[in-house]
Amino acid sequence: MSKFEVESDVKITSSEPLILVSTISRENVPEQPHWIHRFSGIFYALTASFLFTFSTFMIKQLGVDLLDALLLRFFIQVSLTLAFVLYKNYTLLSGTMLQVFLQIICAVIGAGGFVIFSLAVRYVELADVNTLGYTRVVWTVVLSAIVYRERPSIGTLIALPLTFLGVIFVTQPSFLFYSKVESTMKTVDDKHRLIGFILALSCALTSATNVLLFKQLISISRDIKPSVLNLHFATAMFLCLITNQIYKIVHLQSMPSFNHFLSWRFLLASTICLITIIASIITQKAIKREHPAVFSLLSSAEIIFALILQNLFTNVRSNLYALFGSTLVISSVVVLGIARILNERNQAKKRKENIEKC
Repeated sequence: MSKFEVESDVKITSSEPLILVSTISRENVPEQPHWIHRFSGIFYALTASFLFTFSTFMIKQLGVDLLDALLLRFFIQVSLTLAFVLYKNYTLLSGTMLQVFLQIICAVIGAGGFVIFSLAVRYVELADVNTLGYTRVVWTVVLSAIVYRERPSIGTLIALPLTFLGVIFVTQPSFLFYSKVESTMKTVDDKHRLIGFILALSCALTSATNVLLFKQLISISRDIKPSVLNLHFATAMFLCLITNQIYKIVHLQSMPSFNHFLSWRFLLASTICLITIIASIITQKAIKREHPAVFSLLSSAEIIFALILQNLFTNVRSNLYALFGSTLVISSVVVLGIARILNERNQAKKRKENIEKC
């Protein structure tokens, strides 16, 4: 539930010119960073992944609807983000009509993906939702290649089949994985699992689309600030949560009582949701200190954390097929991350050689 709100003020600038130093001495050699600072990005990324996974897992175990528990969190987030944007004198909606339209679409898709994630958790285990949701890394690369008309890299060609096989092993469709158990209860459970898997994959696709729109918006105009886009997302999400409460009252005729909102389960779930705000801040620090590809690799630890929590604290045990599928999805993220790092190193090496030739 972390990937719909990247909240760092990203600035797209040209690379800095290479400064050639004629003589090297102790005075002009930059001091190497301490090992704690060097690995702090890794620590921040893993901590944020654990906090996001732990909070969602605990809320589900408490039996509280995630869409109810998130109300307090997003009310506070909207208030704080709005205060920050007003303090910075940022324009709430800037740019051309097309750019304004894309900002609205970006917020709606981001909030929609978050809602879909919350619904998916109702039907299947968090570990399965995280595994299928993390295919968004591959879908982002695929959609980026289509939109920007880029040739697929070797890493993408390797990651795609790994992701496809991982999805098959996690979902375990009945026409491929035969089960001797046949009952009405199993049929109902299979329907719920199918709904959850479809929602999880939809969440991955919406997240990939949201990332591309976010990147496009902050690239085409300096007036469009990431913090403003985050305010749009938080506002859209808060409106979705209010709409969900109205839907329960009007359509389902389920009037929530004050006893429900004052129960220890709901209060504890709402408090746990506030932890994700801290996790979002930690995520910003990780993004600033680590390579984007490395950050994506470390964030996939959410799958591992969810599997550990599920198998340690619930009666649901992951079978070998599900574990193998999760491994394949993580492997696809690793392949893409390594390919991206190697590609950027090669580009940096070529730029350096071109500068030396000049």
